[in-house]
Amino acid sequence: MSDPRAYTIGWICALTTESVAARAFLDEEHDPPNHVSQHDNNSYVLGKIGYHHVVIAVLPDGEYGTTSAAAVARDMLHSFPNVRIGLMVGIGGGVPSLTQDIRLGDVVVSSRDGGKGGVFQYDFGKTIQNQAFKETGFLDQPPMVLRTAVSTLKGTYELRGHQLVDKVDKALEGIKKRKKYRRLAPTTDRLYNSDVVHPATTSGCDIVCDTTYLVHRAARDEEDDDPAIHYGLIASGNQLMKDAHIRDMLAAEKGILCFEMEAAGLMNHFPCLVIRGICDYSDSHKNKEWQGFAAMMAAAYAKDLLQQIPPNKVDAEMPLAKALSDIATKAAAESIQSGLHTEEMRRWLHPPDPSTNLIYARKLRHEGTGAWLLKAPIFQSWEGGSHRHLWLHGLAGCGKTVLSATVLDHLMEENYGLILSFFFDFNDTTKQTLDGMLRSLASQLYRGRAGSAGPLDTLFQAHGKGHNQPTTKALEDIVCEMLMAQKVACIVLDALDESTTRDELLSWIRNMASRPELGHVHMLYTSRPESEFLHEIPTLIEKEHCVSLDKQAVNADIRSYVTAQLLQRRDFRDKHLPQDLLEQIRTRIGDGSDGIWAFCQLDSLARCYHQAAIKKTLVSLPRNLNETYRRMIESIPIELKSDVLVHSKWPLKLAEAKEVIATQIEGDSQGFDVNRRLYSDENVLAYCPGLVTVIGAWDKELHLAYFSVKEYLLGESQFKITTASIPIVRMCLTYLMDISGCSYRKMKRGFLMGKYAAEVWTGYAVLAQSSEDVPDRDWDNHLGPPRGSRLYYTYFDGLIAAI
Repeated sequence: MSDPRAYTIGWICALTTESVAARAFLDEEHDPPNHVSQHDNNSYVLGKIGYHHVVIAVLPDGEYGTTSAAAVARDMLHSFPNVRIGLMVGIGGGVPSLTQDIRLGDVVVSSRDGGKGGVFQYDFGKTIQNQAFKETGFLDQPPMVLRTAVSTLKGTYELRGHQLVDKVDKALEGIKKRKKYRRLAPTTDRLYNSDVVHPATTSGCDIVCDTTYLVHRAARDEEDDDPAIHYGLIASGNQLMKDAHIRDMLAAEKGILCFEMEAAGLMNHFPCLVIRGICDYSDSHKNKEWQGFAAMMAAAYAKDLLQQIPPNKVDAEMPLAKALSDIATKAAAESIQSGLHTEEMRRWLHPPDPSTNLIYARKLRHEGTGAWLLKAPIFQSWEGGSHRHLWLHGLAGCGKTVLSATVLDHLMEENYGLILSFFFDFNDTTKQTLDGMLRSLASQLYRGRAGSAGPLDTLFQAHGKGHNQPTTKALEDIVCEMLMAQKVACIVLDALDESTTRDELLSWIRNMASRPELGHVHMLYTSRPESEFLHEIPTLIEKEHCVSLDKQAVNADIRSYVTAQLLQRRDFRDKHLPQDLLEQIRTRIGDGSDGIWAFCQLDSLARCYHQAAIKKTLVSLPRNLNETYRRMIESIPIELKSDVLVHSKWPLKLAEAKEVIATQIEGDSQGFDVNRRLYSDENVLAYCPGLVTVIGAWDKELHLAYFSVKEYLLGESQFKITTASIPIVRMCLTYLMDISGCSYRKMKRGFLMGKYAAEVWTGYAVLAQSSEDVPDRDWDNHLGPPRGSRLYYTYFDGLIAAI
């Protein structure tokens, strides 16, 4: 049995054909290893080439690609800890061009000038034909000892020729099924025009492909090596290259000579030289006829290469396992440091998080919603880059935010590039200003990196390493600078009308539209068709790029949603409604309505307990949203009505809302009473369905459901801020007074409304203009001095001075 510690050359193959070729070139073959790592599933062949001990591993049968290759390399280094040089040897698809006469049986060796590695990593999307190509970068170079050997061997071949075919013929003597590995007749080397696609059949090209479409190539000169050795860039990806057009594009743009599927998985785990024998032309005319000979040529070159390297040079190299361990440790430290700095940057910017809005919009979206927009010519021309800006406008309730989510998900699926988003939100004051939007965009750009980090790092340093806050103008400039570092970027802004800084926002859009250096930045924004937008935006981006949402298409989405709800919602499905009644609901709710109105009416019908109630509700449906909201408000029990949510300084959590409901400021039972707490957080929603919603899986914040709800409520006299401030102050003070005497721990954990009430009541008191109704009770009503914890007194800091 062989000692694994003796082997210093690691040779990896993807196919059995490649491993057979490798074994054929061993000068001697050794016994299997006497020990391998416990979880090592590789199969090894051990042997010797010249003075070098070589271990050959092959990917498991039927497995291909970068992930499988990485696993094989990882296990090899665990079992053979002294491997110091790596080779990836096998077959690949050639990329013939006017400058590179690549033919079947030629060899391509990974090589790159300018200090970059010879392997170019790429990824495809869902399909091959006509799919956009996505490059992911150049991988590191192989060790210097291998690059030096390549240079030496290249000079030898130019001087004397390579004689690899003779060496292949000699090696074939040791292969029983040698016919598979011999060189084929030149007539079987067929290169078709790029426009010719092989028919969907298993028949060979000699049967189904017209020979008139073959590319004519002159015979090679006697002075030329045949097969030839090429040195250059090898493309490695996660799918088989079968598209001649993309192949040719990369030959022109990147200088790619060969495609394969394993090397990219190795380079970060097993820095190696990649050697590929050409067995096809990376097009639809793939076949396996040339695989055997191509594998033999690659193995022959690899043997010649190893014979150029003195053993002491190999011994001087650090074991790959140790080198990679050091790299991993350094990378982990850098990753931790980078993560800490990113978190530091986040704390400085304190950016609003648009993902909460996106997640909520996805929950509202019915399957297929917005498909009509994605198919619309105006959207497709924007997506394709014909114009930079697109404005979608529509009335309240037509589903603009859901459409924004549809667009974002579509762009992500299409691997559009860097995608940024922001949702203006009437429920969240941090999401209502230009400053908040810029902070969010800067943070998204910073996390996306790709050249954008530097400008923000500089701004961070210029502001006392985060001790001082940047101005909105500074944020505008830095976001533009970060965007200029991108190749392509898209920004989706939803609900411009929910911004409280519309003039500043329109000025920023005007600046973005006018800067030619931002021509690669595409923007889509939505809003209601309000006067300032109708006046300003068409002059900025041209009227044809301003789209009024198609009422007919939106109605089709609503009808589809209503139908799905009737089929899927348990509170409809369990009622076993007759078909004629279901059709009535579809007709009355789904036709001629806007989305929010339809949502509200469905909720109302779902709460009906018998058919008669459903039919009565259908007959008396509200005519519009305002009437809908009026009925909802009237249905809320008087003791549960509160102005707090309408004018809340920040979103209330469900647990805090329960405290509000448990605090009464009218009638004989005034005060806060734990016995009035609702049994569960979700009971809050049951008292005012359709008007409020919960956002966030953990914090569970209570929000008004729609901007139109808040607009309606603010239009009602009882909810105007000057009127509403009085009961809000009374509620806050009543709550604070009634939680006195509790321990610190109990107050902190058991009375969650305390912090909010203590922080906001003075502001509301100013708005209430010190009404005689405030406070309803005072300190004189208490027997003796109040007894409370330090937290309690902290809550009342300011209250004592005011009273």
